[in-house]
Amino acid sequence: MLCCVKRSLLNDFAYVSILMTMDYKIVEKGPMQVMGISVRTSNDPEKAVNDIPPLWGRFYSEQIQMRIPYQKTGEVIGLYCDYDSDHTGPYTLVAGCEVTLAADIPKGLVLKHLPAAKYAVFEVSGPFPDAMMKTWEWIWQSDLDRTYTGDLEIYQIGFDGKDTTDIHIYIAIR
Repeated sequence: MLCCVKRSLLNDFAYVSILMTMDYKIVEKGPMQVMGISVRTSNDPEKAVNDIPPLWGRFYSEQIQMRIPYQKTGEVIGLYCDYDSDHTGPYTLVAGCEVTLAADIPKGLVLKHLPAAKYAVFEVSGPFPDAMMKTWEWIWQSDLDRTYTGDLEIYQIGFDGKDTTDIHIYIAIR
């Protein structure tokens, strides 16, 4: 949940070897709706560090998930959407949940619609947040043909963010 703070590790041999061996699968996913709280930010280190942790802090401290009606699975989602261009430009991050119905949006929450899409799915494993950051760094450096229509971090039920991850990252591709 503290992702998207880009670190410059390209000169690190171990990191370069990770770039070459990252596994993912391709899946098709129907349209979906995500409800939660949002922030407009970018991957600029000074911007992301000041925007993303407070968003997630607010999500948990204010128990936003409890205010989201019509949850589909109860999994927490980080939705990256409304990209101005690509991963180097501004985007919106929504901390929320997938919902089955878009009615009765509680005050202070937003609703985002994602089209059906094809995704590269990464199952992140290892210490949090380092393993997630390494996955994002691989994605940023990869040659995936991204659409920037909406990317997801899906935190599996029971995720506690302490030692190991249980996160799936969905990157919309052509």
